[in-house]
Amino acid sequence: MSGMGVHEAAGSNPSVKDDKIGRDDKRDGGDRSGMGVKNGTGEKISKGEKNGRSLRAFPLPIPEEKSAACRRSRKPVLQSVAIDRMEDESVWELVEQGTMSFTDERARPGCRSVRLESPTTSDKSYQTEAPGRPHGKASVLRRFPGEDWSGYNRIRFWVYPTLPGFRVVSMSVVLHNEGEERIPDAYLREGIHYFLLKPDRWNEVVWEIAHLPRDRVTGLEFVYRLQGSDDGAARHVRYDISGLELQIVEPDYAEGWPVAPGSVAYCHSGYEPGAAKTALVGSQGPDRFRIVKEDGGETVPVLEKPVERRETALGSFGVLIFSELREPGSYRIEIGDTRTEPFPIGERVWESSLWKTLNFFYCLRCGTEVPGIHGVCHRDFLCEHDGKRIVINGGWHDAGDLSQGLINTAEAVHAMLDLADALPASDGALAERLREEARWGLEWVLKTRFGDGYRTTWATMDLWTDGILGTADDEVCEAGNDPHSNFTAAIAEAAASRSFRSSDPILADRCLTAAREDWAFALKAFGDGGEESEWTAPVIVASAGISASVELYRATGEAEFLNRAAELAGFVLGCQERRMPEWDIPLRGFYYASPERRRLLHFPHRGHEQAPTVALIGLMEAYPEHPGWGSWYAAVVLHSEYMNSIAAYAEPYGMLPAGVYDLEESESPEYRDQVLQGVRLSERHYLRRFPVWYAMRGNTGTGLSQAKAVSAAARLRRDESLRALARLQLEWTVGRNPFAQSLMYGEGHNFSPQYSATSGDICGSLPVGIQTRKQYDVPYWPVQNCYNATEVWVHPSSRWLSLMADLYAPEAAGTEGRKTGKTGEAETDANGSNVKAAPASPDIAIEATISGAELEAEIRVVGSREGCQTSVIMSP
Repeated sequence: MSGMGVHEAAGSNPSVKDDKIGRDDKRDGGDRSGMGVKNGTGEKISKGEKNGRSLRAFPLPIPEEKSAACRRSRKPVLQSVAIDRMEDESVWELVEQGTMSFTDERARPGCRSVRLESPTTSDKSYQTEAPGRPHGKASVLRRFPGEDWSGYNRIRFWVYPTLPGFRVVSMSVVLHNEGEERIPDAYLREGIHYFLLKPDRWNEVVWEIAHLPRDRVTGLEFVYRLQGSDDGAARHVRYDISGLELQIVEPDYAEGWPVAPGSVAYCHSGYEPGAAKTALVGSQGPDRFRIVKEDGGETVPVLEKPVERRETALGSFGVLIFSELREPGSYRIEIGDTRTEPFPIGERVWESSLWKTLNFFYCLRCGTEVPGIHGVCHRDFLCEHDGKRIVINGGWHDAGDLSQGLINTAEAVHAMLDLADALPASDGALAERLREEARWGLEWVLKTRFGDGYRTTWATMDLWTDGILGTADDEVCEAGNDPHSNFTAAIAEAAASRSFRSSDPILADRCLTAAREDWAFALKAFGDGGEESEWTAPVIVASAGISASVELYRATGEAEFLNRAAELAGFVLGCQERRMPEWDIPLRGFYYASPERRRLLHFPHRGHEQAPTVALIGLMEAYPEHPGWGSWYAAVVLHSEYMNSIAAYAEPYGMLPAGVYDLEESESPEYRDQVLQGVRLSERHYLRRFPVWYAMRGNTGTGLSQAKAVSAAARLRRDESLRALARLQLEWTVGRNPFAQSLMYGEGHNFSPQYSATSGDICGSLPVGIQTRKQYDVPYWPVQNCYNATEVWVHPSSRWLSLMADLYAPEAAGTEGRKTGKTGEAETDANGSNVKAAPASPDIAIEATISGAELEAEIRVVGSREGCQTSVIMSP
């Protein structure tokens, strides 16, 4: 669990370091493919057993030797200076709770230690955000008289934690600067760094601070948060801190669009044989590159080509194109003195990430023991409504804390079931494991209902509790009744009723009953629209309503659900910009939050931009004879072409920008400053590559939500270019980004520490994502581990699975042996302005032509089930 910037030491000799970080952690080391791994006892797990029902191989091990933390710990130190040997006690002070003392009992050579001791809980008056947050903190603060540390770029210190019974041990360090720019910042993100520790031994901690202002340093603070005790763990903890020094190292690249110097940005997971294969390098360097294949222990050159130089709005790049390579195998890229780690070419390059993502969900399970992470937890976590209470443990911890959320849980359940259905028969074991994990989340969705529309929608939890009802650490959240939550629950419940019909008909009936009820509750609460917020919007709620209705129709065959879905589709279409606006750079196909069009649809944190596209495609599949089919199809085409258009503004990465922003949406100076950093489309409108955001930053979830919209449209339209665009979002996530880092922990290499302070490092976790600094619209990924950007989160992981359902499905464009008969045939020209489409039905033929700035859709329905023939013109 040393991935959060910690290096374990052997004994007390500072010159002796353990190169195999995490050697005693049974999740560390070994084969990351999920095949032939060892379980916690070291017993070999066969491929068949691993891929079967057994969970014995979980938690999966982590190849820490491939991590960014390991690489950083081995950097040569160019210069260093001791900043405290704990000789002057007067410069230290205790903050808030606990006790502080100084000791020679346990210290680094030539130093004393400052000792911080604390209970694990306190009274709730210290909670910064009740209920559920930690009971305050205990910290020791080393004061400095406004020193200038600008000449140094790394802090190094040692920590010896004593926390008997704790499976995961964490701490944070805070840099206080009161110069031209104050640190920590107003959002309490910059200048705060969390790290994991191994108990009962010295841990070397290094933190690169090149990205932080440090012209007038006034303090360095070491913080323990009172987050309770895991099952059977101690109620009192101790940390010994020693050997503080400043260092100079070659710092990591932290901000910008160019590729990190000396790096190759490529897809660490590999490339499918028929897919485009590109990698990126900086603008300077060798003019040629080559690809070598690893063959029986030998390296064989297979391709040598010139580097393509490319100028884009983001700067100058070298593009390496090797799409002609199709033969399965293990390859490396060589350019100058740089040689990449091996990557595969093969049909199943994404399979490893799927097993790892399932491992992530397993490791976040609540209410049961997870080996190496926690015991049975949160038996006294409650939700209250109308005088009634439900114990709400179960499901999955939502993120780096231990909270629970209905929408994220239900979406993950549906994504798992959807992917299980999409996998070919040869992947039956993976499909079975997906359904098994989905069932775990499904049980939580069902158990947290009160049966009258109210349920647990969100429950904050950031501490371990004693599991005893009626004691001081019980946490109680309030139930909610909102249409987005209930529609989303109904989607998962209805899908589960079909998925488990043969294997568990009792569960299937229970799911269908709940889906009917939750759908009705949501429909009643939604009324004529619903409220707008940064988390949701009426158009997203209506889209969820369509998807819930379609899933219920699939489960029951009852026409009422299709009719309701068609009504809600009209609401969704009313939110789309279908005319070409009179802008300097006109764009269309995007959505507004509601038909009133007061606010453009965009998301700063949790993304749902896929919802209209997914909903309309589902409706088209279920209701091909409806006269609105052509308009639904047109909406999908327009949005997918909008996605395709804006991706050009992030070339050569192809990252999907966040979207269009209107300067007049907010009077906040901070909002306007961020919008103005985007690409000017008109006097009022700008295209931001990253969202406008405030405290919560990181675009993995928002980007993968957009990618899901693209992949779903690619399936509908049989469009390989859209499928390639969706694939680029996956590649961005696992290495083809400016920092050449895989964002999925344990997948590929050079994966940075993630904020997982309560559950530890987890193979397969995805963070909230790459952020931006201040108002800028430039990627920012510093060597700093703090919520929310680096925080692990189930939301992007569920989007990863959902996107894979489209790429794995036989209907996906460009795959061999694809099915026909679901969405029909579709043709479009290069710019999407003229479309012919026909749903595949033996009784229905629909042709649609879309053209013109005002988008008129001509739909011809021939040979309907009633034998009639109609021709209509539909205009927005």
